[in-house]
Amino acid sequence: MRDHGLAKATSRLIAGTADVNLGAITYYFGSKDDLLAEALFGELSARIEPVMATLEGNDPAPGRLLRAVQELITEFERSAPDVPVYLNALVHSTEPGPLADRARTLLSDLHDRLAAVIAQLKADGVIAGWVDPPVMASLLVATGNGIALQTQLDPEGPSAAQLAAQLSGLLLAASTGRSGRG
Repeated sequence: MRDHGLAKATSRLIAGTADVNLGAITYYFGSKDDLLAEALFGELSARIEPVMATLEGNDPAPGRLLRAVQELITEFERSAPDVPVYLNALVHSTEPGPLADRARTLLSDLHDRLAAVIAQLKADGVIAGWVDPPVMASLLVATGNGIALQTQLDPEGPSAAQLAAQLSGLLLAASTGRSGRG
């Protein structure tokens, strides 16, 4: 997928590259689309599992959220060559099928964990009362995807870490002490 893109990742090319019988794809995965979904989102799930564990930890919510952002940035930088593959998978995930199912499952899990931390921040009075945790979680997931896209469109522009730092500043501006609405 890195070398040829999703559209050109045919069953024959995959089987030939893996040096397996063409029938192995359907035998082990059901279909080429199921294989691609597992390869893309299974790997992504494994890469962000430490972030998910951080979000569910027992430490105070502000620290968990900041550590999770830092872990995401570190993983993003480590896997920079795979970002175009991820973005391509997201685009293909807009069509019904295994890619869409796996993408929704992964992003929904991330969303739910973020929403829980944001709800805790709100309950603890760290962020303003007007913050809607599920909506803010969706905004953060969308922003993360946007940062991935922006760094590909403008590789000489701000880094993912710089963009995340600005996002963190915006989130801190939503604190009860800094918000005019909370």
